Amino acid sequence: MQQKYVIELEDAGRRFDAGGELLLDAALAHGVAVPFSCRRGECGCCKVRVLEGRHEAETYGGLGKPYGLADDEMLLCRSRACSDMRIEIPGWSFDAPALRFEAAVLEKTPLAADIVRLVLQPQAPATPEVRAGQYMKFYLDDGSSRCFSVANLPAADDGRLEFHIRRVAGGKFSQQMLDALRPGDRLSLEGGFGACTWQDGDHAELVFFATGTGYAGIKPILLAALAQRDTRLSLYWGGKDAGDFYDSTFLDALAAADKRFRWRGVTTACGLVQQAADEQAQDWRGARVYACGNPAMLDAVRACCAQWGVARHDFIAEAFVPSGASSAPLARASFDPVFERVGPRYSLDGMLAAREKSIRAVAQIAGKLRIGMSTAQALEMADLHLREMGASHTWHPTYIRFGDDTVRTPRQGVQSSRTLQASDIVVVDIGPVWDGYEGDFGDTFVFGLERMHLACAQAARDVFSAAKEAWKTGLTGRALYDHAEAEALRGGWMLERNLAGHRVSDFPHALFGPAKLAEMDIVPADAVWVLEIQLRHPVYPVGAFYEDILIGLPG
Repeated sequence: MQQKYVIELEDAGRRFDAGGELLLDAALAHGVAVPFSCRRGECGCCKVRVLEGRHEAETYGGLGKPYGLADDEMLLCRSRACSDMRIEIPGWSFDAPALRFEAAVLEKTPLAADIVRLVLQPQAPATPEVRAGQYMKFYLDDGSSRCFSVANLPAADDGRLEFHIRRVAGGKFSQQMLDALRPGDRLSLEGGFGACTWQDGDHAELVFFATGTGYAGIKPILLAALAQRDTRLSLYWGGKDAGDFYDSTFLDALAAADKRFRWRGVTTACGLVQQAADEQAQDWRGARVYACGNPAMLDAVRACCAQWGVARHDFIAEAFVPSGASSAPLARASFDPVFERVGPRYSLDGMLAAREKSIRAVAQIAGKLRIGMSTAQALEMADLHLREMGASHTWHPTYIRFGDDTVRTPRQGVQSSRTLQASDIVVVDIGPVWDGYEGDFGDTFVFGLERMHLACAQAARDVFSAAKEAWKTGLTGRALYDHAEAEALRGGWMLERNLAGHRVSDFPHALFGPAKLAEMDIVPADAVWVLEIQLRHPVYPVGAFYEDILIGLPG
C-alpha cells in the first residue's frame, strides 16, 4: 500500500494527504484551490516555498524552458512528497467558501463630501468569515454587483461590517441605491474575498500605502498588526487634498497613543506616496509592504520596493477597481454558467487594466530585442521585464520565436540558440498576471524590409480583426475559427488550428476547468476568451501570430 504523507499549508489552516501522485493533483483532489496553470513546469504558477520535509522533483522533459527555482522552492505540478511536509504559498489566500447572506443597515454617515460610511449587521444565522483586508460583494437590485473593502475588524466589533464608499459618477450603487438606504433596510452580500490580507511574520517594519478609499482595505490590516506584533508601522496615504484624509482624527490619536505607529497624508501638491516614504528612515530589507489603491500607485510603489530591496513575496497589494459601471462597450454581457465561470473578484475593469498593461509590455519587450540576441536571451530579458513591471506570475510561459520558429506552436518548442537576424520576423507572446488579473497578448514584429515578413505580420492582425467583427454578429467559438480559417485562405495563408483560443479571468482561471474557444458551441462572452491567430505561408517557413481578448472595443 502506498504510504501517505501529510502536507501542511503554513498560515492557511489547511492540510492534505499525498502518496505517490504529484502534489498538485493531491491538493486539487482534496479540494485545496492552489494556483496552477501549465502543468508542465514552465510557468511557475504553482511555485511554493518548502519550509519542512523532503520531496522528489520530476526531470523536466518539455520542449520549452523549465521554470527557475530557488533552493527552498518547488513546483507542485512536478513534485512528489517523500515525507510529511510544511509548505507556504506567499501572497496566496485560502479563503473559506464565500457566504451569501443578508445584512441590515445600521448607520449611514458622511465621512467627506464624496465619501459615505456604511455600517451593516449580518442577519442571523449568517456569520461571514472576514480576514483583515478582504472585501465584500454587494448584489444590486438589477442583479449586478459591486465590491467594497471591509474597513473594520468585524470579530472585534460584534460582527458589524463597515464600508467607506466613494460616490462615483454614474454609479448604480454609490449614486442611486446608497442615497435611498435607511436604517433597517437589507442588502444582499457575499464574501469575504481578496488576498491582500494581514499575514503574520517576523518583520522589523510594516509599511502601508493607500490612495483614496483604498485606505478602507488597509485600515483593518493596520489594526490587526498593532494587536498582534511589536513592530514599527508606517502609513502613507495619498489624496488630492487634505479633505481626502477622512480618518485623520483617528490616525492622529492612534499615533499619539502608540509610538510604534506613524502616518503621513500626501496630497497631490506635495508629491507621491512612494517619494514620501523614500525620504524616511525605513529598514526596507526587513520590511513587509501592503498597498491598496489605484493601479498607477501600485506600479510605482512596487518598482520602488524592488529598488529598496523588499523581497517580492513581501509586497502584498490589491488594485482598486472603481465600482461604477465601466464605459467599455460590451458585445455580450452574460456568462455561460459552465464554460465561462469566473472567480469572486472578476470585473470588466480589472480585465481591461490587465489587457492594457499586457499590450504595453509586449511593445516594450519588442523594443528591447537586439540583432544577434538568442531566443534564450530574449526569453530571459522578457521575463525579467515582466517582473519589473509588476507581474506576480506568468500564468503561461513567455514565448518568443525568431525566423523559422515562427511557424511552430508553443507546444512544439523552439531552437533556443537561434539568433535574431537583421532581416527577420519575431513573435512575442506573454501571459502575465497583474494584481490578480490574467493578461494575455501577442503580436508579430518585423526587422528589416522583407515583403513576405511584413505581409505575414499584417495578415495575422487582419484575420484577427475580421474574426472579431464576425464574433460581434453572434458566431459561436467553433464558427469563429471556421471564419478565421476562411479569411486566412482568401489571403493565401494557412491558419494553425491547434492554437484554438482559451479562457482568461481573475487568476487562476484554471480552477474553473480547461476549455478551447475553437471547440465551443456557445457565443463567447466579453473579456473571458482569448482569440489566437497563428498564420503561416503555405510553402516557406514564415509565420505570424496575433492574440488579444475578445471584447467589444474598437480596433
